[in-house]
Amino acid sequence: MDIIYFVKALLKKKWWIIISTIIAVVAALFFTLGKPRMYASVTQIATGFTINDQVKLRDENVNIFEADVKFDNVIEIINSPVVVGMLSYDLLIHDLTSNKPFVRLEEKDLASDVYRAVDKQAAVEILRGKLDSLQVLSSYNPVEKNILSFLKLFKYDYESIRKRMNASRVQRTDYLAIVATAENPEQAAYTVNTIYREFLRYYRSMRTERSVESVESFDELVRQKKAELDKKVEALRLYKSSEGLLNVEVASGNELDLIKQFEKGLSDEKANYNTINSSLQSVNQRLAAASQGKTVFTNNNSEIIELRRQINDLNTELTRKGGNDEAGNAKLAGLRAQLQKKLGASTTGTQTATTKDELIQEKANLEAQLNASNLNMRALQGQIAKLKGSVGSYATKEATVSSLQAEVDMAQEEYNKLKEKLNAAQDNQTTPDVNFKQILKGQPAFRPESSKRIIIMGMAGISTFLLTSLIVLLMEFLDGSLKSPSVFEKHLDLRLISSVNHADLNKYSILEVLQKTTISDKHSKQRQNTFRELLRKLRYEVESSGKKVFLITSTEARQGKTTLTQALAYSLSLSNKNVLVIDTNFCNNDLTIQMKAAPTLESFSVPPSELNIEKVKDIVTTYPVSGIEVIGCKGGDYTPSEILPKNNLLNYLPFLKNHYDFILLEGAPLNDYTDSKELAQYVDGVIAVFSSKLALTQVDRESAQFFETLGDKFVGAVLNNVQEEYLEL
Repeated sequence: MDIIYFVKALLKKKWWIIISTIIAVVAALFFTLGKPRMYASVTQIATGFTINDQVKLRDENVNIFEADVKFDNVIEIINSPVVVGMLSYDLLIHDLTSNKPFVRLEEKDLASDVYRAVDKQAAVEILRGKLDSLQVLSSYNPVEKNILSFLKLFKYDYESIRKRMNASRVQRTDYLAIVATAENPEQAAYTVNTIYREFLRYYRSMRTERSVESVESFDELVRQKKAELDKKVEALRLYKSSEGLLNVEVASGNELDLIKQFEKGLSDEKANYNTINSSLQSVNQRLAAASQGKTVFTNNNSEIIELRRQINDLNTELTRKGGNDEAGNAKLAGLRAQLQKKLGASTTGTQTATTKDELIQEKANLEAQLNASNLNMRALQGQIAKLKGSVGSYATKEATVSSLQAEVDMAQEEYNKLKEKLNAAQDNQTTPDVNFKQILKGQPAFRPESSKRIIIMGMAGISTFLLTSLIVLLMEFLDGSLKSPSVFEKHLDLRLISSVNHADLNKYSILEVLQKTTISDKHSKQRQNTFRELLRKLRYEVESSGKKVFLITSTEARQGKTTLTQALAYSLSLSNKNVLVIDTNFCNNDLTIQMKAAPTLESFSVPPSELNIEKVKDIVTTYPVSGIEVIGCKGGDYTPSEILPKNNLLNYLPFLKNHYDFILLEGAPLNDYTDSKELAQYVDGVIAVFSSKLALTQVDRESAQFFETLGDKFVGAVLNNVQEEYLEL
């Protein structure tokens, strides 16, 4: 239902939409008629950002993101004021010096102050100087400012050129495309070729300047790092020379070897000392026995042990030397012979008696050997301590040398990195990374570009059609009025008994509207009066309700109660019904005025015993239409209970039902007055009138609840003044 409603809303405003669309199409046609024919020319440039056939001094991998950034940078450079400025200067020089200029000024431009203010020859010289130096004109210089204004006359200024030129990347390729349009096909081709040439010149100049700056800066840094490296190397050399260290590791290793040899000698000397000390103790024991007069024999065990020790030590020494020492081998043979002799004497049990003097002499010898062994051990310990101290000093020196060497290595690494960057900058300066190639040169076009007038007109028409339709739908969506029966039923839970369409009461009276007949053809008449047909539906609801006295009221004023009451009365009279209309709307007695009734309601008061139809007829005004009578009221700031007397006419409505088929009362609006609530007790049924233009408020909803409290007395609601487009919704 909502879709149909919105379709109806669009159909209702169809002429607005159609007229707006036609205006948009005509406007598009008007604006495109004066559009000059434009010729386009295109040039394509291979960049080498993604595919590079040039021989490189170093291997490089292609970074797609970096390539995109490079494309954007190049496009920005092409569109930069410098490059576009060079193009505009070149174009103006061409037009001022060529016999076939691209642009020919009109008479009004030739007579302008801007044109006369510029010396053409001087302007050409200035522009050539700017081209050679890649500099743009300055607006602070009066002469150059005039030239800038002069460029606008030819439409060679920055804004005009940018509107007719576009630089972009050809999607998913390594190419750039520059497209230019102009009224002259040769100008378009000249523009794209010149912009490429000026871009390449500016780009190379910029890259060369950056390369020179990079080489100079890196060269200075390399010299600084080289000086730092030489300084650190010299410091290391001086430290080694001052300490007498050519090779700290070798010197430290020799000292450790000597310590090991001395420690072994000390260990051997300690073993010799223990052997001598043991022999000395044995001699002392034998000497004590000899002093007591006992016979003492020589014991060869200690000598055997000593000989075995000497043989083992000599074997170890010969093994270390490789067994090539002849003197050592001879000594070893002598010691083994002595050992065999001692072992033979011990086996045979041969013992030699020893005198006391021999023992004393042997003791003296052993004590001398023991003292010598002790001196040897002290000497070895002193040498070991000295060597260990020397090794400790070597460790400190080695740490210092390591620290100095680390500084030298770090300086060497930094120097190597800077040297590599310097080489790269020098390589770039020698072979600059400018791989741009113009693979497609701009050519003059044979045919002008399509004006796309049809497309523009179509887009303008479609856009306006959609926009106008959207505005209409939006207005309908935001409109909160009760436009159609479906909207009424959605917002109010009241029984809708009829809808009445809009009638032009400014041009016709109610009777004229009801009596109006539309002739569809010459031979037949069809009932085409929608207003009358809808009133007949309302009349049917009233007649079939079984009630005779009706109160017609509304929630707000100006809902059409007066008009609807008159129309309903007339419609009932057409079905041969006698209708009495009573104006009880004291706050607004339009019904009395329009039906030209006498205001007698407030003054009528008859006791029940005296009541008869003749007395009622005395206050009734006969309407021009047969079957309709009216009782009017004076109106004022009062309610029925306040103004009507005790035996007023409303008390005799049951009596009047015997003389009239239907009695219609009009009441005041519920939102502002209580009149209708007071009148509801006198009638059989209540009919609520709502205008389709009414936007419901909370007060309207509260007043509508009063109709729900009436129960069966509430006949239903009438939606009045409905546009015919919304009647079926």
